[in-house]
Amino acid sequence: MSEPTTTSPAAGVDQPAAGQSWVHVAEMKDLARRRRKQVDVAGCPVALFLVDGEVFAVDDTCIHQERSLAKGTLLGGQVICPGHQWKFDPRTGESEDQDGRLATYTVQVTEEGAVLVDPRPATPREATTSESATHPAGR
Repeated sequence: MSEPTTTSPAAGVDQPAAGQSWVHVAEMKDLARRRRKQVDVAGCPVALFLVDGEVFAVDDTCIHQERSLAKGTLLGGQVICPGHQWKFDPRTGESEDQDGRLATYTVQVTEEGAVLVDPRPATPREATTSESATHPAGR
């Protein structure tokens, strides 16, 4: 197997230590068809998104209504939740108009097209506040 290339979900995130236990979750050929896919990483649902040729991994569960983001829409580089249309940046996990953030995971894609995810979140999940969840833009 060749040396994988690493895609970091957010600038400044430390790369995993050498020998890190990566989880093989998908193949690029499968992700390329729909540009999104739900996978299991160490028992947690994670959504993969293919944006501008890069793969990003975030919590698959929306911070607002706990809907599957992999079932949402990927439009203009943003993930749109199927519940209340909250928009998230899959690179950072941040919501466009609300507080809170999805956890992000570091991704590697090998030359052979295997998609690997570090099971440790690169950035933590932050719940939304009730004030943000009731804001008219959040409905």
